[in-house]
Amino acid sequence: MQIDDHQEAIALTEKLQANLPIKARPTKELVKSLRSQGKSVSPNQEFSVNFVSYSGDLGGIMCAIGDNPEDKEVHVVSITHLKIAPDYPLATEVQTYQQKRIRGLKLQNQPHFAAELLSQLPTVTQKKRSQGFGK
Repeated sequence: MQIDDHQEAIALTEKLQANLPIKARPTKELVKSLRSQGKSVSPNQEFSVNFVSYSGDLGGIMCAIGDNPEDKEVHVVSITHLKIAPDYPLATEVQTYQQKRIRGLKLQNQPHFAAELLSQLPTVTQKKRSQGFGK
C-alpha cells in the first residue's frame, strides 16, 4: 500500500527547501526518543530545521534538526515528529501532509481488508461553524 502521494510530497519538499529555516518543536514521541539517547530535551524546546529531503514511502519528508548552530550533532527525523510553528508560511500544508501520512501509516499496520477500504475514503474536512440560527 502506498503511503504518500509522491508528486505531492516532492512538491511540498521543494517548497520547504525554498523556505528554510523552519522553526519547530518536537512531538512527545520525539522527546521520548531523544531522551532515551541521553539527550536533554524539553517538549517546548525550539529546533531549527536547516535541511529537508524526501525519502519515499519509507521515511517520508525528513528534516535535519538542531537547537544550537555551533553544535556539530544534527538529528534527522520525519516531519511527522515535529510541530511546525503556526506562523510558518507552509504550516497548513505541512499539517495536512502530516495527517495524511500518519493516517496512511496506521492503515498500513492494519492486517485486514478494512485498511484498503478505509484508504479509499475521502478525507473529511470540518465545516465552518455558523454564527447562529438562520445566519
